[in-house]
Amino acid sequence: MKVKFLQEILHGIDAREIPKIENIHVKKIVYDSRKVEESSLFVAIKGFTTDGHRYLMQAEKSGAVAVVVEEKNSRLHIPQIVVDNSRFALARIAANYYTPEIDKIRLVGITGTNGKTTTSYLVRSIMDQAGLKSGLIGTIAYDVGGNHIKAWNTTPESIDLFGMLYDMYHRGQKGCVLEVSSHALELNRVDFLNFEVAVFTNLTQDHLDFHKDLTEYFNAKKKLFKHLNSTGRAVINIEDPYGRKLLPECQQDVMTFGFSDEAKVKAQDWKNSFAGLQVEIITPLGQFTVYSKLIGRFNIENILTAVASGLALNFDLKTIKQGIEKVKIIPGRLEVIKIKDAKTVVVDYAHTPDALHKALTVLRDLTSQDLWVVFGCGGDRDTAKRPIMGKIAYDFADHVIITSDNPRSEPAQNIADMIIQGISHSNQIHVELDRRKAIAHAIKRSKPGDTILVAGKGHEDYQEIKGVKYPFDDREVVKEISG
Repeated sequence: MKVKFLQEILHGIDAREIPKIENIHVKKIVYDSRKVEESSLFVAIKGFTTDGHRYLMQAEKSGAVAVVVEEKNSRLHIPQIVVDNSRFALARIAANYYTPEIDKIRLVGITGTNGKTTTSYLVRSIMDQAGLKSGLIGTIAYDVGGNHIKAWNTTPESIDLFGMLYDMYHRGQKGCVLEVSSHALELNRVDFLNFEVAVFTNLTQDHLDFHKDLTEYFNAKKKLFKHLNSTGRAVINIEDPYGRKLLPECQQDVMTFGFSDEAKVKAQDWKNSFAGLQVEIITPLGQFTVYSKLIGRFNIENILTAVASGLALNFDLKTIKQGIEKVKIIPGRLEVIKIKDAKTVVVDYAHTPDALHKALTVLRDLTSQDLWVVFGCGGDRDTAKRPIMGKIAYDFADHVIITSDNPRSEPAQNIADMIIQGISHSNQIHVELDRRKAIAHAIKRSKPGDTILVAGKGHEDYQEIKGVKYPFDDREVVKEISG
């Protein structure tokens, strides 16, 4: 258990009021009052569904020695440190508490709308191949010293994240690949971390329920590059218009990637099949061929991202090649499931217009007969993308089945109706809100040589309906139905 003086933990905090706090020991820092124990520091955060300030008395009763607040509570008897922004303060507190260990971790941060997860797996494999045993924090799971933890956020709150980095260090992991979401950047979750490499994959429509517009979304993403250390390097996709926009704003050395001649890391030639990819890659250090089990043009882009990241970390081409080739599968990312009668089902996390378009484009090129798509859209999220995704599905697939995704608090039929608004001939689609029945419909009605894309949930093993998470894994359901 790590123990520090409260004075030390509050170093550098821009507080409006700090009472007398000499010789107060802190053994734990929490923002959830239910996790308060003796000698805890409780940081009250105003969240999206509740406000930590409502639980200050409970925190004191449970053993908190002090609290960090934006608004004082006159009934408390323990010290109250008053700040303007509790989330920002939490990041500073977390950094102070877990220093110096977290500063010894070599950090790679990856941000962008699509490709973060696949790229993180590839870069982590390269780092391991180079002898830099590394952890992983992202959308699917957190790997902390070999302990596999199911992810609850792409990027956890700062105190949770910094604690994981601390544990990684003590368990022998000297590096970490971190998916950095726009929410995390906007909510100060990675403030005070020093990244050795910062990666930008792309930016397309998503999370406009949280960000006002694409400009605000981009401004959140580019904050990652302010957290590069003094010798850090940026890795940027210059095929993406927002990548080009970001390029002149980066003060550090930049490793660019893409398909154009001006990219420092680029693909010269490639072959693509359901068996995988063969890609000829040109880099500043020379040319090489990589063989990957991943499929599709956008995975070529993810491979280029990983190569550029490996070079930014000063690894040699042999190490980079071997690291990439060791990755056989990314859970729920164009995950191919061969079923009987010469049919192929592909499960993918595609839940944005761009991701759905890319997945369908890849599978159209690989499919000898008809292409099916089974998908829905998440509830309580960006509603503007729903008709756009409907149009993409209709334009690129031969058979469209609209179903539920994670409807959350919304009626699934309302979500389906919004998707249908983007489709000109709605009589040519099939709506089945029971996701299991929708998948079964596609499998049973498809013909030999057909490909079925089951999109939207990927690695997720649940469906969230009216506040309840029900077990549901697209991959397992496909296998059960195809028998």
